[in-house]
Amino acid sequence: MLRSHTIKAELSQDELDAIDAILAGLDFAGWAALAGDVQPLLDEIVSDGSYAAFGQVGVDVTTDPEALAMVNSQALDYARERAAEMVGKRRNLAGDLVDNPDAEWRIDDSTREFLRADVGQALADGWSNDKLASTIADSYAFSDDRAMTIARTETQMAANTGAVNGYKASGVVDGKQWLTAEDDLVSEDCVENGAAGDNGDGVIGLDEDFPSGDDAPPAHPNCRCSIAPYIDFNSADADQGA
Repeated sequence: MLRSHTIKAELSQDELDAIDAILAGLDFAGWAALAGDVQPLLDEIVSDGSYAAFGQVGVDVTTDPEALAMVNSQALDYARERAAEMVGKRRNLAGDLVDNPDAEWRIDDSTREFLRADVGQALADGWSNDKLASTIADSYAFSDDRAMTIARTETQMAANTGAVNGYKASGVVDGKQWLTAEDDLVSEDCVENGAAGDNGDGVIGLDEDFPSGDDAPPAHPNCRCSIAPYIDFNSADADQGA
């Protein structure tokens, strides 16, 4: 962050506009092909998350084909939408990929932001095109570490989406709970999510969003939080007594 602030102070507004133009001009159109590769993987992860959720609450999904069909359909829908959204696209009614200016957690936009400091430094210091190209090639934006971060975050997002779908389809879960690692590395957003709910225990309704605006972890890349089902056994006992 300090580097970015220093560059901003050194460059004129015209140069800052030039950086924006350069970054906007980067062509990631080829990344759209990733949507087709990622979709079946996300479908499987979301489905597995739902099946695991059924196991958490002791529901034998094999005895409820309607619930099984529901979570499998939801998994496919999520996979189609999220795989497209990752690369700044969406599926139209014909199933074709089209631009989506409202896509969230898209990897092309975050890649541009990772490159912003390098492009700004190149303008400030008068780098040659070859030096800038070499720096970009070695950037974290295209590193194995970032690829792992994306994979880890998307896997967590898909699995927890499946879990929430499973909680809803089970018919026995009353709410969901945001669980943090409870250490000094937990982000402020996740701390707030973990303290959500009437009792400050992170428990909210299945259809509610946590304070960060997320319905389940992650709240940010490399988030270590998890989602858990909440069953109000007092309510269940009361229903049985009735």
